[in-house]
Amino acid sequence: IPAYFSDDTLADCLLSLRHQSFRDFEVILVNSSPDDGARRVAQQFPEVVFEQAPRRLLPHAARNRGAERARGEILVFTDPDCRADPDWLARLIEAHRAGHHLVCGSIELQDSPADWFARGVHLCKYSFRLSGLRAGHTWVAGTANASCTRQVWESIGPFDGDRFAGDALYSWRAAAKTWQPWFEPRAITEHRYTGTFRSFCRERYLRGQDFADARVTFERWPRARLGMSLIAFPVLVSVAVTKGAMEAFRAGWGRHFVRTFPLQVA
Repeated sequence: IPAYFSDDTLADCLLSLRHQSFRDFEVILVNSSPDDGARRVAQQFPEVVFEQAPRRLLPHAARNRGAERARGEILVFTDPDCRADPDWLARLIEAHRAGHHLVCGSIELQDSPADWFARGVHLCKYSFRLSGLRAGHTWVAGTANASCTRQVWESIGPFDGDRFAGDALYSWRAAAKTWQPWFEPRAITEHRYTGTFRSFCRERYLRGQDFADARVTFERWPRARLGMSLIAFPVLVSVAVTKGAMEAFRAGWGRHFVRTFPLQVA
């Protein structure tokens, strides 16, 4: 678990791990915030291995530090603003035992706050990870709820710690080696969003920019494809919104999508 000024949500995250039905695991928390907030929270959970980074780490760089200390055969990743269902780990392990090497679970919205804006943000970020969707192969295993075998980790190497899209790159490299990510909707974490409209828009822009650069680099797009994407931008926006709508309706979130439609488009 990477932490950076995560004091408000971290205790709920760690408490949910304490209540897992599957018990054979360790928890490694890598904190890079300069204050003692995360350390004070972690002290309430003696089972947690706490590491203080000497400098600010982006989330994937912190995950790499945690993976270096991990002893298990399966590496599991989540975020400090996520709360895991009691059977979360059991469902991930079940998917691995079924033969999947890279697994991601579903991400639902925590009950509080569950207002109009929070639901709209959740659909923008996680419409393709709602628990009402079907299990199956997927494009990206997002590290708010993902796991991989030690074999995959040692073959592909760590995340790109300088990118927010490090999990996307990791998923694509795994798929290139025949380890296509698998989506297991019954492995549920609940995400809590506490930002503002301004911070949300800034996050979407910066992370979208990072994701686009990662994809263009990984897939080696020629200039012609870049130009065509720019020309087709209005169409691509429509496609993205339509895809989000289809996922929302399949998962039982249709009315929430309709109510938050302006936010989806923005």
